[in-house]
Amino acid sequence: MDARKIAYTALLRMKRDGSYSNLMLNAILQAEKPSPQEKQFATALFYGVLERKLTLDYQISRYLKKKVENLDDEVLIALELGFYQLCFLDGVPQSAAVNESVKLIKNSRKKSAFGFVNAVLRSFQRDGCRMVLPEGDSHRRLSIETSIPEEILRRWEKDFSPGKAEAIAKACLGRPPLHLRVNPLLSSPEQAMELLAAEGVKTTVHPLIPNCLEAFHTGSIAEKAAFQKGFVSVQDSASQLCALAVGVKSGERIFDLCAAPGSKSFVMAQEMQNQGEILSFDLYPARIALIWEGAKRLGITCIQAEAGDACQFRPEFGLADRVLCDVPCSGLGIIRRKPEIRWKGAEELDALPSLQKEILANAARYVKPGGILVYSTCSIAKAENEEVTSWFLDQYPEFQPEVFPETVAAVIGENRWQATLTPDEGNFDGFYIARMRRKEGSGCTTSNP
Repeated sequence: MDARKIAYTALLRMKRDGSYSNLMLNAILQAEKPSPQEKQFATALFYGVLERKLTLDYQISRYLKKKVENLDDEVLIALELGFYQLCFLDGVPQSAAVNESVKLIKNSRKKSAFGFVNAVLRSFQRDGCRMVLPEGDSHRRLSIETSIPEEILRRWEKDFSPGKAEAIAKACLGRPPLHLRVNPLLSSPEQAMELLAAEGVKTTVHPLIPNCLEAFHTGSIAEKAAFQKGFVSVQDSASQLCALAVGVKSGERIFDLCAAPGSKSFVMAQEMQNQGEILSFDLYPARIALIWEGAKRLGITCIQAEAGDACQFRPEFGLADRVLCDVPCSGLGIIRRKPEIRWKGAEELDALPSLQKEILANAARYVKPGGILVYSTCSIAKAENEEVTSWFLDQYPEFQPEVFPETVAAVIGENRWQATLTPDEGNFDGFYIARMRRKEGSGCTTSNP
């Protein structure tokens, strides 16, 4: 199966099954085992179409007599792949973009539509593959330009400002950075960089975050010796910063309530020099295996992973010095990594804060007097972030804001206890982090979210 067929098949399955983009594509790539070049091209096509869908569908609609959404899936996806190559991939000959997209239809269940697909693509080609944006409504224009739904743009405008919303939307386009966490238990940044360089991976040291590298022209990091030896893990700088915000110390007892696949637990274990105890929980037993596998690869022995519902208090676990709850969220901060997130509906987004409050309230019950509680999301929505922590501090007066430790303060500023990172500044994934301390000698109240 060639690259275009792989991308076509994956996009069709995404449309019908609603799976996560990375899981869907990886499953097909593992089954088909394309060459590295075909794999790279298939990945670019797949994520490119997902990322630019609104833009592509608007261009396609200009050549139709009916609405885009009324096209059969096979036909629309073949057109999207063709338009994406014509609009955004300068290295692909226009003739190949058209002919190969028509071939996809000829080999599909809708082969009778090959003439229609051919005609639409050639009409666009005759027009010089000129991208057009709608006039008038500024929201719609920005939505088509950045392929971010208007509902999300309006939420960002409300939470920030029109200018900030536009900057975030534009930052969600294009390839995101690839950050690595160096495992200080087994390697130094210099050792990891040398081993990666020997396999053709260029890296630079993050200017502010210790043991963080940015990698370029990598291929699959999981296939590199530095990864297999446990010297590095793939982890965005914002996620690393979140784990560092907990401020762990050797010998402490730590709970990570929504831990899988375990990357933040791993950072905390490394910061503790593998001395102490980390209990890492996740709702789904199948995901617990990811934590055990990662810990083994990294040489970490202080982590115990167990299935557990973060909403349910289990007194047999006792109390912890520090608790991290990186809660389920909309993921609006990582759209550039998972483009399908942009299609979440308003009802789904609005339902999240009640669950987040429930998890945070339960997490508080595990914190020792004087202990630290960190709440985080990979969202940039105030309803999931500042409004949740504001509610929590009002309902649980035994907790108070606690400034970030020095390592984190060096990145986001002194004397702050909460921060929202956005992809338009610092090249971070969108992330929210809040740090609180339970007052000495306090008992924990109970309150309903």
